[in-house]
Amino acid sequence: MAIFSLRVQLLSRSDGRSVIAAAAYRSGSLLADNRLGQDFDFTGKRAGIAHTAILAPENTPDGLLDREALWNAAEKADIRRDSVPAREILVALPHELTDDQRRDLVEDFVRESLVKRGMIADLAIHWPGGEGDERNHHAHILVTTRDVGPGGFGQKNRDWVKPELVTDIRREWAEVANRRLERHAPHVQKISEKTLAAQGIERAPTQHQGPEVTAMERRGDRTDRGENNRDIRAENSGREREARRLDKAVVDAFDAKAWSSRPADAVIEEMEAGRASLRRQRDAWRKARDDIELPRPISVRKLEADLTRTEAAASKRAQVREEEVRRRARANGVSLKTIAFWHANPAQAAMQQLRGWNADLDRVLKARAEVERTRRDLERRRAWTKSEEGRAHIQNLRQPDLDATKAAQTQRRTLDRKLARMDKRIEEADASVLDVKVAKRLGHDHLRVPTNIPNAAGEGTANARRYFRFMSAEARVAVRAAPAPEREAAIRFVKTLVPGAPVPAAPGASPSINPTLNPGRSGPVSGPDLPDL
Repeated sequence: MAIFSLRVQLLSRSDGRSVIAAAAYRSGSLLADNRLGQDFDFTGKRAGIAHTAILAPENTPDGLLDREALWNAAEKADIRRDSVPAREILVALPHELTDDQRRDLVEDFVRESLVKRGMIADLAIHWPGGEGDERNHHAHILVTTRDVGPGGFGQKNRDWVKPELVTDIRREWAEVANRRLERHAPHVQKISEKTLAAQGIERAPTQHQGPEVTAMERRGDRTDRGENNRDIRAENSGREREARRLDKAVVDAFDAKAWSSRPADAVIEEMEAGRASLRRQRDAWRKARDDIELPRPISVRKLEADLTRTEAAASKRAQVREEEVRRRARANGVSLKTIAFWHANPAQAAMQQLRGWNADLDRVLKARAEVERTRRDLERRRAWTKSEEGRAHIQNLRQPDLDATKAAQTQRRTLDRKLARMDKRIEEADASVLDVKVAKRLGHDHLRVPTNIPNAAGEGTANARRYFRFMSAEARVAVRAAPAPEREAAIRFVKTLVPGAPVPAAPGASPSINPTLNPGRSGPVSGPDLPDL
């Protein structure tokens, strides 16, 4: 079956990455990096590459349609040390399609989702590696991060860094891939960008291992991520085995005629009670999720400020002291009293003035030295917070808050998954209860149900799904067999009823299916086979 996998990653200069090297590797070519003054030769990988192409908006200069010129221009347009000249979109391609169909699929996606937004895209489709999964067809798509015009690259496009863009691109990839699958491989299950929980699938997702972990696992080196994925697969296998066991038990019960005829009103009452139980469980989970507070970890900047607070305060006090000393020194200048004193006793006035000036000078110099000393202390402390030791200390201070935040986020994600599955089960329960009520409206006073199926109340969502499916099995047969006008009228009427209200039979209603299907008595009965369940 086809799988959904689309990941977006940054090619950041601060990580020591070169866009030229990435483009050369993905396209299997020889490219020169003008910024680093280095050639990157990956022509030896060309045999594993199915197709490469550069797709660009119409206003792109011809010079940027060359791979080497394109990415050197992108590197030149970004001057910051931590700049992101390009991003990469990595997508898994359906192995059920041919090489030409996969190429057309990727190019359609690139034109519709990336080029139309103004990006230049450098795509490379890779065949599966010799040691990996033979179905691992995938495409690397490098995209630019700046607007492009006739004069070359312009400003960074801030719309391209919003999280909503990734969400949109993931949805668009699923849509275009499903259209291709519908056309060329209609038997293949469609893909979805939604989580398993959002799709109502009771299976825990595995973690992406990446090339490094995968290579270690192939060599026989067991990794933490590999062990985690093995645990998840084992758990999923257990769930699937249990699901098959329960399915088989109920089907065997029908095959063995271990089913009883019960009044439709009693079936409706029991099913509505089970549905109410599911809703109560959902409301409890929703309240538990909403009650979880997400603590905000102390920011690195605040911790740096806290760790340098003493030195910063001392530096501030020294600056205030220096300004005060300077102010006093200025106040000791020439005044009327000083002039009169100079006229009365010039020699004594000169000596006294000189001593005052010397004292003021000493105080100013001492204050200035104190300012310099506290400034150096503050700079040393700040430099320490940026050092490896300081970063480790800050991380240790933040770790308890980070752990608490991570734990709260995990709890919320778990409850979100459970709520999504429960919403799906309640939706299915609503449809099953509707079928039974419509069958009652059509005149089926008794319905056959399995004798030993557990009640939905208190059961897990998986068992509840089977409960409602099999409790409404015969009702579905009755509803589908009814003439369309009668069926639609019954559905409209039932939808007007409040929950728990009795369902009267329609005037003149009579079952339109074989009467032996509803014999109207309790105990094991025989009858025609039910449809495949």
